[in-house]
Amino acid sequence: MKHKGFIFDMDGVVVDNHSFHFKAWMEFSKKYNFPLNSEIYRDTFNGKTNADLFRMIFGNISDTEVKRYGDEKESWYQTLYQKEMKPHTGLIEYLDYLKEQGVKIALGTSAPPMNVDFTLDNLSLRHYFDVIIDGSKVEKGKPDPQVYELCAKELGLPPKECVVFEDSLAGLESGKSAGCSIIGVATSHTESELQSHVTQIIHNFTDALVFSL
Repeated sequence: MKHKGFIFDMDGVVVDNHSFHFKAWMEFSKKYNFPLNSEIYRDTFNGKTNADLFRMIFGNISDTEVKRYGDEKESWYQTLYQKEMKPHTGLIEYLDYLKEQGVKIALGTSAPPMNVDFTLDNLSLRHYFDVIIDGSKVEKGKPDPQVYELCAKELGLPPKECVVFEDSLAGLESGKSAGCSIIGVATSHTESELQSHVTQIIHNFTDALVFSL
């Protein structure tokens, strides 16, 4: 195994949950009257931190206002997803396999801590990750490489020894710019949409076992 560190995005990778985030964002857009559809969501929302998104929508608002809007939107999302949530297909088996290989594992996500806790604790996944970097720990959201640079640093590895699993185009750019190898996960984008950005693509983590990583 040539890579010593494996880094996972959360939304769309650890869990295939984008339809639930989209439903929550649509409710939020109706309440606060800003334009949103599936194309806008897919192309401009994926990979960004809540701070980036709410300032894109509302302008230069305070950190307090960002948190208030974020708590409201994420509460809607969690209510929608609570009864449906599950790990992405093959994820548990793949994480078990990586643990058996003795590699280091990180979570690198733009999601806020409340969603990271919601996902990892409800699905009992926290113990798999040696390092967790969430949206509160980065100053620049994806496509900036900061989140994956921090993951590699906290893992104690050079980025070139790490592989990143990402579903968003911004996330793939972030991982590549950080100097990591990248693998696309075809959840929020189709395989054909990912092909111009990454050569290795999986649909789920059962597929991941075929790669020599």
